[in-house]
Amino acid sequence: MTLNNASCNPRRHDVAFAFLLGVLSLFGIAASADEPGSDDADSKTPTAQLAPAALAQPHLPSDKIAAVFRTLSQAAAGREEPPNDSSGNSNADNDDIQKPDGEQKIISASDIAGLVDQLGWTEFAVREQATAKLREIGKLVLPALRQAEQEHPDLEVRMRAADVAAGIEGGVAAGRIDAFLAGQDVHLDGWEIARQILGDGIRIRELFVDFSMRHGNVAVALAGSSQQRADALAATIIAIQRGTFVERRLPTEADVIALLLLANDHDMPISNVEEDAIFTTLRREATSKLLSDAQLSGPFRALLGGWVSRDDVSNRQEMLYFSLTSDLAETLPLALNTLAKPDENPVTLAMALQAIARFGDQANIASVAKLLSDERPASEQQYSGGSLVQAQVRDAAAAAVILLSDRSLGDFDMNENASHPKYGFIVQEIGFPIDAPELRSQVIEKVQQELTAEKSSRDESLER
Repeated sequence: MTLNNASCNPRRHDVAFAFLLGVLSLFGIAASADEPGSDDADSKTPTAQLAPAALAQPHLPSDKIAAVFRTLSQAAAGREEPPNDSSGNSNADNDDIQKPDGEQKIISASDIAGLVDQLGWTEFAVREQATAKLREIGKLVLPALRQAEQEHPDLEVRMRAADVAAGIEGGVAAGRIDAFLAGQDVHLDGWEIARQILGDGIRIRELFVDFSMRHGNVAVALAGSSQQRADALAATIIAIQRGTFVERRLPTEADVIALLLLANDHDMPISNVEEDAIFTTLRREATSKLLSDAQLSGPFRALLGGWVSRDDVSNRQEMLYFSLTSDLAETLPLALNTLAKPDENPVTLAMALQAIARFGDQANIASVAKLLSDERPASEQQYSGGSLVQAQVRDAAAAAVILLSDRSLGDFDMNENASHPKYGFIVQEIGFPIDAPELRSQVIEKVQQELTAEKSSRDESLER
């Protein structure tokens, strides 16, 4: 009876609904306009008003990102400088400036110069009036203010011109950012490229604003050449390291995105030092924040996938391990490419075999089988079951062939417990006793016989 009374109590309905709204607000979910308590549409923040069309734009898949930068580099190479007049300033001869509020009143350059001079007058009222008029005119007076900041003989004018210019620019920027976060079509350096790659959405735009404020040079370089992006990468790494080690500030999500956007230009070389700096940044908390964000995790993983698919990786072992840990199937080409390097470090080869076992398929077996005769050690010696054991490259190759064939390691007398859902298999767990090499030989021979039998079966099927 008590339950029935509660279910019919309208006041309790209101309390429950208010509680639900509170929970939804914690997750950034806005109430529908036709629900109780959501009538105050004017109180919505600009971010909550993002156009539905903007939310619908998806991010690019990882294998399409590099092509965007290649196209931009080609466009930058063919781009010509805009023509200037003989003075080097296409606006140098403009004597009059149209007032920005749309009125017919024309403000002359000499009037603006006079207002700038008045910033240094001794009378407080004159200075304040000049400041107010310059602010009213707005961004059209910025060139004169910046010139006065650098060249005016009066120190007072230089200081006040800088303050007025900063105020105008701040007001203009704040208005543009508010409009941008509200989903409006606002030009921001790098946004069109970022939107093409990352997609569009509330969190994407919020992240881009932070990214632009921290890494304006990267935003500009996005639409430039590979060399411009290389310069921006070096500068960004320095800025992040300064923040980490000097200012004691942890890398942010914007820092991570800046690095990965640049690293997805496959025509831009990345040194081993720069590569290590990217790894160091990715190990910080910002990576987990991006992966746990419902709107950012998809674009972020696409950026990661585009980066790990580079074929000029300096530290392959680190890249392969990172890809396995992060479940990035895009690393498969890098792993296969690693097998083609006969002088590659055996530990790195074993890790490449792990990646192929994890992300590959039966089409990759032939590439893996070539390493069934590689006797180099792929792990340290260790005791297991009272015996000293060690894994070799051919052990890892055998494990990879078995798993790619959808068979169990136990079927071939290998350690069944060595299989792993994330790493394919654990290299240290597939080794054989050093004092019983015949056990390894038996396993390798059994794998090779299986491969021969499968090849014969395929040949017979083709003959039919």
